[in-house]
Amino acid sequence: MNIIQHLTSRKYLLRIFFYFNLSMAGLLLVAAISFYVYSQQMILQTQKEANQKVLSQIKQNINYINDIVQNIGIMASLDPNIIYLMNAANPEPVMKFQTHRKLDTLADSTTFVESIFVFSGVTETFYTGGSGTWTRTHLKALQDRLMQQLESRGTDSFSQLIPIKLDESQPNVDLFSFIITNNHPTNGELPNTVIVNIRPQWIFENIMNLDNMSGSSDGTVLVDKRGAILQTEGMSSQPSEAVQRYLARSVLSAEMPSEVFSIRRIDGDKYVISETGVGVSQWKVMNILPYGNVMGRAETLLNITLLFTFIFLMASFILSLVITNRLYRPIGKLFDLFKRNDIQSPHADPPNKDEVSLMSDLYRLTLDKLQQVNQEERRNNQIVGDYYLRRWVTDSRSMTLEELDYCAEASPELFADKTEQCWQLVVIMLDQAPPDGTSKEPASQEKLYRFAACNIIEETVGRSFSNRVVDMNNEYIVVIVGVQADGVDLAALSRLLKDAQQTYKKFYRERSFSAAISHAVTCYKELTPTYERTVQQSMYRLAYGLGAVITPELVEGNNSRHDFMIPAELEKRLLEGIKTRDEDVVQAALVRIFELIASIHYDYMTYAVIQVILLIKQVLREPPFTSYANSVELQNINQKVLKAETLADMREIIEHFLRQIFKEDQSPLKEDRNKMIVDTIKEFIENNYSDLNLSLQSIATFLKMSPAYVGRIFKQYEYKSVGDYLNDYRLEKACELLIGSDYNIKEIADYLGFNNSSYFITLFKKKYGVTPKEHRLNVTLGR
Repeated sequence: MNIIQHLTSRKYLLRIFFYFNLSMAGLLLVAAISFYVYSQQMILQTQKEANQKVLSQIKQNINYINDIVQNIGIMASLDPNIIYLMNAANPEPVMKFQTHRKLDTLADSTTFVESIFVFSGVTETFYTGGSGTWTRTHLKALQDRLMQQLESRGTDSFSQLIPIKLDESQPNVDLFSFIITNNHPTNGELPNTVIVNIRPQWIFENIMNLDNMSGSSDGTVLVDKRGAILQTEGMSSQPSEAVQRYLARSVLSAEMPSEVFSIRRIDGDKYVISETGVGVSQWKVMNILPYGNVMGRAETLLNITLLFTFIFLMASFILSLVITNRLYRPIGKLFDLFKRNDIQSPHADPPNKDEVSLMSDLYRLTLDKLQQVNQEERRNNQIVGDYYLRRWVTDSRSMTLEELDYCAEASPELFADKTEQCWQLVVIMLDQAPPDGTSKEPASQEKLYRFAACNIIEETVGRSFSNRVVDMNNEYIVVIVGVQADGVDLAALSRLLKDAQQTYKKFYRERSFSAAISHAVTCYKELTPTYERTVQQSMYRLAYGLGAVITPELVEGNNSRHDFMIPAELEKRLLEGIKTRDEDVVQAALVRIFELIASIHYDYMTYAVIQVILLIKQVLREPPFTSYANSVELQNINQKVLKAETLADMREIIEHFLRQIFKEDQSPLKEDRNKMIVDTIKEFIENNYSDLNLSLQSIATFLKMSPAYVGRIFKQYEYKSVGDYLNDYRLEKACELLIGSDYNIKEIADYLGFNNSSYFITLFKKKYGVTPKEHRLNVTLGR
């Protein structure tokens, strides 16, 4: 009982044991079956060869007898005395006596010849020769039967052995008669004939002896063309009725092949049949044996094979038990070690799990825990390292050498050259999206954008320069680049930053960042002043636009200009253009003025733009424009301009404002009313975006206005149709739901009022470049 419990508790041991035994049993079974099938084929082949030899010998013997008998008949038919006896109407007694003596001598000279008859067609008389006892006893009946043969058969039926049975109810063949005719009269008379009668015992005994020699006694029979068995004597038992019916159906063909070997079913029983045509009287010799008798040796061989297989399996069972136990010993010791240390699997152990599977699970669990510990340790080290790097960037003057060593430990790539340390800073600012800055991204989404920018920049710059990217947890990201003492190749670094921008835009459409590159720093305490100067340098993004890479050379001229005055000629041209409502003149003047603003110090750029706005407001307060003096748009233009991120955006706002004024059919009151209509439409969309039936038609019905008028006013102010604005707003909400909810894609599409999920996916991919599912996966993976 203890042994059984021990084995059942060792599932891996049992698995090895059963696999070993099953493989051995399978191999033995395949080998035994193959050997048995091969033995059957060999036995059948041996039987076939033996039968062919016996049948061929029987055929040869019968043909030999036929040839001898034919020669005897021909020799007798050519003898002058016998010819005289056949043709004489009244033969002389002496000649008749001499001819009888010659027939007796000819018949008795051969052991298998029973008698010889000479038939005279002239006198229709039989002359008999030979000492055959059976012929003398049945002479009258035999002569009558031969007369019937002569009268009933045509000439084609002669010159062949004909079986003679005086009593058709008996199976025995009494004689085989060979008939040779000398002439073929046409007047209806019977021909002169020589008949040689053969004892059947000689043929049958010959078949029986050969049959006994082949080991298939009672299996060989001689059959005529009707399927009747000619062989009777010497057989211990007659063929079964089923075999006799089969022989009766087996009509001999004129083109009988020399040898046929087959396995057939006769009335459900299986027989091995060998047959061949004799070539005499359309007879054939057949050997018919029950399949079981032929395969008796194979069955015996099978039993012996099964016995040895069983013995071998029992031996292999004992041997495999010993081998598997020795193979299992190291695994058992290891498993006992796990059990002694009370290491448990995190999951409930399934009943079918073996020891190796359990130890594998425990090993994977241990690796996962070690990986988690390593990740936490790396994360903590990175947090500490980022702290000292931020400290170095923001307060390098008070930083000690010991704290600098912490930075070197966190970022050894920045301190590779121990003799001459040199660094260069790149200040990164993420550009707002959308460009007008009217909507704020969720905090989690903004954090994702910053994280992605850090990874992309560090990987791209790392192709050529050792660097470390630090998120300053404010609006800036700093890239510390380790360079040679003579500084970095600004052109190469700028190209790498441009590549990083393209990669960033590829993954996050409508998002970009600007960069400012500093001069090289050789003293670690100078890093903070350099950082401050580079931040100030990055402010020139206002002049160079979003996505700009700003080098010190680009802003060198700006830093020396601290004042700004609009040239009198440009001022005069701008005022005249506004008064005459000439858009081209106004646009050209504004372009030139803003080019001058872009060339001054950053601190004075906004002040210079305000000067331009004050100049425009001063003109609009004159009598031709008194109706615009107190308009809401004029009052809010300062705020709109100051919110713009670049000078180009500021100029676009001013130009748009002036274009609205220059339109003849516009008035400040109508401008304000149209703006209120647009704001109402946007508010209505924000409150009803999930309505499936929300459209331009339904919004116009709600406002009691025509759809064409509502659509034209909205597109005039928002530069997009109501339908496009509605889809964009729904897609923004879809982004929030994909990140902040567990709804599937279809549920989100239904909630947001899309007709079907396929249309929603198509719009989403067209706007963001990825499907909703891919967007959710990217956010989850932090890409």
